[in-house]
Amino acid sequence: MPKTSLLIIDGHVHIHDCFDIPRFFGSAFSNCLQIARNAGCDLPHIPVLLLTEGRRQRVFQRIQEETNKGNNRIGDEHTGGYRVFTTEEVETLRIQDMGGTPLFLISGRQIVTAERLEVLALTTVSEIPDGLPLEETVAAVGKEGALPVIPWGFGKWIRRRGRILKHFLENANRHDFFLGDNGGRPAFLPEPALFSFGREMGIRIVPGSDPLPYPSENDRAGSFGLTLRASLDPGRPAHGIRTALCDPATRPQPYGRLETPFRFFRNQIAMQMIKFGN
Repeated sequence: MPKTSLLIIDGHVHIHDCFDIPRFFGSAFSNCLQIARNAGCDLPHIPVLLLTEGRRQRVFQRIQEETNKGNNRIGDEHTGGYRVFTTEEVETLRIQDMGGTPLFLISGRQIVTAERLEVLALTTVSEIPDGLPLEETVAAVGKEGALPVIPWGFGKWIRRRGRILKHFLENANRHDFFLGDNGGRPAFLPEPALFSFGREMGIRIVPGSDPLPYPSENDRAGSFGLTLRASLDPGRPAHGIRTALCDPATRPQPYGRLETPFRFFRNQIAMQMIKFGN
């Protein structure tokens, strides 16, 4: 693998039970290839998917266990399929297409705080409990050596929770965490004020696709995120990602389109139906 590559990083990925996994990875490879072409970069590109699994999600663990048993194929040889390989890191798997192109799948968690805000713990397999206050949750993620990200969510950064988050941003160490944007944010609304406030405080933003739990979202991975030029040790890619994102000298470039009005309202209705059904 070359010393310097164009890393195409989707910072908020879910693999839901309703997804077709071979199609999921096929779309991720395709989306990242298109982003590399759009960037006009002459460097080889490396797709990176940062998983954010909730308390009941264990897709990464299942793929890892099957790989350790010797069953390292996703899909079948008639449709192409993908090979899975372990790395030196327990939190990282390398997915390769039949042409040998690598994609790194890196484990992470999605945590709900006592204030009903979300915190992502990127690049870790550690279990971090739900229900802790925001400040304690971010500290717990950092203690595990993971990257804490507080992602935007529709209706979650306003009123009481918005005031709680702003107070946290004003008083926390700006180098200890990130804010998170996602491709489900509607393009017709102005950017949340806490993003610009965070930038003024020197807090970086990590974007990601954040696929929702229904089949129409199967193809979103890799479609929204950031690019950066960096070297990546293929044996320790999660370490390289952490180092690059925390390095003030790096200049990540966000990419991707925000949600259209039709898809946004359709998704919100579908989410409410799921909640009502549960």
